[in-house]
Amino acid sequence: RWRKRWRSTGSSGINAEYGDLARNEVALKQKCALLGLMELTFTRASSSRSIPFHEVAKAVKLPVEEVELLVMKAISLNLVRGSIDECDKVVNLTWVQPRVLDLKQIGEMNNRIKEWSAAVEKTVAEVEGKIPELLAS
Repeated sequence: RWRKRWRSTGSSGINAEYGDLARNEVALKQKCALLGLMELTFTRASSSRSIPFHEVAKAVKLPVEEVELLVMKAISLNLVRGSIDECDKVVNLTWVQPRVLDLKQIGEMNNRIKEWSAAVEKTVAEVEGKIPELLAS
């Protein structure tokens, strides 16, 4: 929709009002895709950050063939950390660059911390329950 406005008038085919946007369209698309990858990584639990190429492509609105290059760029810019499994077409992301969070994202992070805390408490209870068995053997 905006592209039509950027390219609608003028002898160069670029609307003078949106000329900077039109000239930098590729860079803007890449930045949006990088931000989308960061958001996708952030919104997933750390235990489920093995993301198939097709999911990344869908989330950032890029062809699947461009996902590997996008992830390589994100890793090189230190926006994310992880690895790429080209054979299985999966991205394994372990870390995402911290950034400013809105209230919804803070709430999601709070929920993840609560889930993690509950899992830790469950593990502690299981280990404590096994102590008599361990001491007896």
